Amino acid sequence: MKTSMLSRAGLLAAGLVVACGSSGGAARSNPDGGSSGGSSSGGSSGGSGSSSGSSSGSGSDGGASDGGSSGGVDGSGSSSGGSSIMGTNPTHLPTASGTCPTFASGVVTIAAGSGTIQAQTWMGSTGGGPLILYWHATGSMATYEVPLAFDTAAVAAAGGMIVGFESLTRTGTPSSTTGNDVWYASDLAFADQVVACAIAQVHVNPQHIHSAGYSAGALQSVYMWFARSGYVASVISYSGGDVTIDETAFQDPAHAGAAIVAHGAQGMDVYGGVDFAMASAAWETQIKQAGALGIDCNDGQVHVDFNRLSSLSPVSLKFFQDHPFGVKPEPYTSLPSGFPSYCKID
Repeated sequence: MKTSMLSRAGLLAAGLVVACGSSGGAARSNPDGGSSGGSSSGGSSGGSGSSSGSSSGSGSDGGASDGGSSGGVDGSGSSSGGSSIMGTNPTHLPTASGTCPTFASGVVTIAAGSGTIQAQTWMGSTGGGPLILYWHATGSMATYEVPLAFDTAAVAAAGGMIVGFESLTRTGTPSSTTGNDVWYASDLAFADQVVACAIAQVHVNPQHIHSAGYSAGALQSVYMWFARSGYVASVISYSGGDVTIDETAFQDPAHAGAAIVAHGAQGMDVYGGVDFAMASAAWETQIKQAGALGIDCNDGQVHVDFNRLSSLSPVSLKFFQDHPFGVKPEPYTSLPSGFPSYCKID
């Protein structure tokens, strides 16, 4: 279901009012999500928006291969973080392109193709846990949002890591933005590089690669739900949803990850003419159509409300641990304790 009623002018404001600088012009309509122009960053041309939906992975940004893993699933195949819930091997794990960064807590530089991007990393020393890719809102920072959204110490203790992308490439402008000229289809080349390098270096569990983000970052995470369905196990969207240009073909048409769809009230979670409650409802329809779990969390508040992150922090890691790639049967027939009372299985 496409939310064509969302104005392009509204998409420009798909982030927080805390923005202290302009992120660029209004988003252009791009239903495929792919770039119509070449990308100088990560060697991408927005190919992840391939309309073929092929599971071959040949249309993947950053040269991701079809299932070639640089690390492989650990011999036990066990789920990370102490969870006994089992998944399956991802179908489209990327391979590293060029030199991998040395991961450590703090700022790291991710290189893909001829481009680089800065990221803030939270991690422990044991490895073997989940990898969470985080995309911040317009004018915000992962450094601020991630500690609100996740118990970073618990992620580290589970052998996991969070990589929050900080710097913006704006590569592919104006036609390949996934929301409002903050994040782009071409940025998935850096996500691919993080995934490949983290599997090889930190031995993150390939069944536990997840994406989350707020506002503009939520739109990017929804785009990943489509464009990287071959390795993204599950997703959390905070005030995001389907705004048409963050849609694309499924990388793996046979897999759609479970999702928490967090948003405010209709008519209140609004910025620049975009109603994110309506956009979230539109995405929930697609989640249902894909046969995946959608958890609707309507906190009834306005768009600029970081409580949306912190109120779900007690369950965000557990949700990811309980939803590895390809998990069957769905482990949540009802919501476990810890979810806010306003959350429900959609």
